[in-house]
Amino acid sequence: MAYRNEDNQAAVLADFAKLGHVIIGQRVIRACSYELLFAYLVAVVANINFSNGRFSILLALVSTRTVGYTVASYLVGLAVLVVHAQLFQTTRSPHSSHFPKLQRLLRSPTSTGTAVGAYVAMSCFMMVVHGRMFGGHTTRMWLYPEGSYGPPQLNPAWLASWVLATMLGCCYGAQLIMNERLQLLFPAVEQSRVYALKDRLPGGFSQALGFTFGVLWKFWVGYLVLGWFIYRSVSGVLARVITTSSYGMSNPLFSLSGLAFWLLSGTLTALTWELTHRMFEIVATGPTLINELSPDRNACLLNGLKHTDNQLIQHLAYQELYRLTMFDAEKRKELLTDIDRPAGTMWRQVSEQCMGVIKTATDQLRAQNPTKESKASGPPKLPANLATVPVQTRAGGAPMKDILLQNRKAGQALALAPAPAPARPAVAAQDLFGPEAQGLEKYVLTTLRDTLLQSPVGQHILMRSLRARSTTALSNFQLQVWAVRSLMRLVECSIKEDSFGVVQKDIALVLSTLFAYLAELERGVASHSDGMGSGDYTVQTTNRQALAMIQVVRNSLYTFTTSFYVYLEALKLPQDLSRQLQLFANFQA
Repeated sequence: MAYRNEDNQAAVLADFAKLGHVIIGQRVIRACSYELLFAYLVAVVANINFSNGRFSILLALVSTRTVGYTVASYLVGLAVLVVHAQLFQTTRSPHSSHFPKLQRLLRSPTSTGTAVGAYVAMSCFMMVVHGRMFGGHTTRMWLYPEGSYGPPQLNPAWLASWVLATMLGCCYGAQLIMNERLQLLFPAVEQSRVYALKDRLPGGFSQALGFTFGVLWKFWVGYLVLGWFIYRSVSGVLARVITTSSYGMSNPLFSLSGLAFWLLSGTLTALTWELTHRMFEIVATGPTLINELSPDRNACLLNGLKHTDNQLIQHLAYQELYRLTMFDAEKRKELLTDIDRPAGTMWRQVSEQCMGVIKTATDQLRAQNPTKESKASGPPKLPANLATVPVQTRAGGAPMKDILLQNRKAGQALALAPAPAPARPAVAAQDLFGPEAQGLEKYVLTTLRDTLLQSPVGQHILMRSLRARSTTALSNFQLQVWAVRSLMRLVECSIKEDSFGVVQKDIALVLSTLFAYLAELERGVASHSDGMGSGDYTVQTTNRQALAMIQVVRNSLYTFTTSFYVYLEALKLPQDLSRQLQLFANFQA
């Protein structure tokens, strides 16, 4: 659909970001209503008393204790929503070693302190609520060994409960930052929010229980060693304010009732956090139709693709572009035929945004995987695997002829020359933490690195971290997937839907961009795997996103080759592109 009246176009032009903020605000309100349902669910679980027999669940549904706990759990859930809405990100740094995890904690002290402080406050609040409900003597602050008229004594179980609550909040807030759980996970476009939530809810229950068990045993071991010192220190401080007794007390760590209370309280608290966390991801990142609200849908969508100030808005725009190109033939054709724009055709503007994402990632990969340039003069050398391209792809009369347009012998002669091996820099010369590390983060990690370099074991650890370091070019992995697939889907459908031929003249540019990206991805995976076993767990985990992206690009190129099978020779591509595309035509890539 072309808009020929520029004045009318300017009048109806809508800002994707403004519409997106409205929809995101509506989703936050919807998340608050969903949170009430989750809070009630946790409250029912917390108030089930099996001593009531067959009516245990029914009584838990209508109990006044359930109502009170629902209010408390709902307040905690709203606090979690606020924290996530303030600290969410859509990019990530795919690492598996411990150095990047420590780096994440130090990189943004404000975000780390906000997350940890908020979760500690919520954990302590829930400890008070659980203590009032079923804590018993475990949550009483004072005990009276000599009777009600004697001096009180600080209850060691009460102090241990507060230490556990603090540790629970600190661990949960820290692991959110270290494991990048505040980075939003976008569901598949064709998958509804209900199904996505259904898939993540069982994991929320198991995650909450496993997290509580992990924190509890660490707390038990740590408090067994340091508990006496903590208790005596706190008692000494309180003795300066009030008169206390000093009779011997039993260790709360060996109390079955205390352990059961801590496990139940921690599980319910972590369950509230987990359910809210997963629900926020689904509600905030669900497939959207923002551009449908604008009379000029294409311009509105393009505005969202350019909106780099807000990560979520830009991701929603690329998510909508992917949905449009893959599943909506009418709007896809409307985009391809929208040619009357002051800034160029809509295809040109959209493709520039998509290729901009790919080129940025390619440049980052190239910078992170440097190789020594050969000093020998002569034409550039082709990859070795291209030398095996057969002269004829089909015997006589087949519609698929050899798409190479120039002398194949010359190209094969160039391919026989070996490529220079990449240099392996020393451990100390590598910047393990990235150029963005500054201030406290840079000081702490550099000091730690220098300390490890003093021993052979430390050098081995650093070398493994360097080999395991995945590329930061994949920090916006999801954005790159949508950009590649949307771009190639438009090219694929241009055979039937491009009435004005605006796509055909840019096919060579699109292919060269993808082949350059694919080459850097493969070189990065090869360099990270160099010198390590193919079954090494570290290599597998750190390269998983690069390998997945390689598969995405290859699948897109195979789809293109299949769609343009009978037109490949007529495209008259440059020789280097023809040689690389020949591998896909032969199903050898």
